Amino acid sequence: MVLNTKELLELIQKTEKVIIDLGCGPNKTKESIGIDISPLDGVDYVTNLEEGLAFLSDQCIDEFHSSHFLEHIENFELILSEMHRTLKPEGIIRLKVPHFSNPYFYSDYTHKRFFGLYSFDYFSFGKTGYKREVPRYSNIQFIIKDRKLFFKSPHFFIINVIKKYVFNWLFNLNTYMQSLYEDSFSRLIPCYELHFTLIKPSNNKLINN
Repeated sequence: MVLNTKELLELIQKTEKVIIDLGCGPNKTKESIGIDISPLDGVDYVTNLEEGLAFLSDQCIDEFHSSHFLEHIENFELILSEMHRTLKPEGIIRLKVPHFSNPYFYSDYTHKRFFGLYSFDYFSFGKTGYKREVPRYSNIQFIIKDRKLFFKSPHFFIINVIKKYVFNWLFNLNTYMQSLYEDSFSRLIPCYELHFTLIKPSNNKLINN
């Protein structure tokens, strides 16, 4: 059953750990509240996420999950800032986004952007542990707790096995190998997607740009 705004807010208030799955489609993560533009199976609240999350109050969410949603968003910085605003201090965002080298994703005309290893460094707090440092253009600040390159070829069994059990291990050994992959191998070995874990810093850790 799709909730109205009042019912959604009441559900959030009485839920001990509030997890929102943004752009969930029919594949909402377990124990989460699914929000999407279409009233598909599993979607609890229907809204246009291009317009942000104005229906949510500040610091009311424990976690956001998002799997292959952000590439569809035109107002990327707006939705990221809204996630930051509505997260509790030390709240978590778990993201899956397509890597820029994945040829499958170019076929989908609804995709607005692709992502690389450093895409969220532009919205990061402090040092990232990578040699490459990028400028910060935004006041949105997250701690990047984890990032992983994820390799697979879903339509080719043997290549899929090699990618999942060799390349996933090799190119995620350390930050050097991740950086080396994007610099020297991304045109030879397509990466399927990136997994990120972002944390909103507690108030006493915030810095000014």
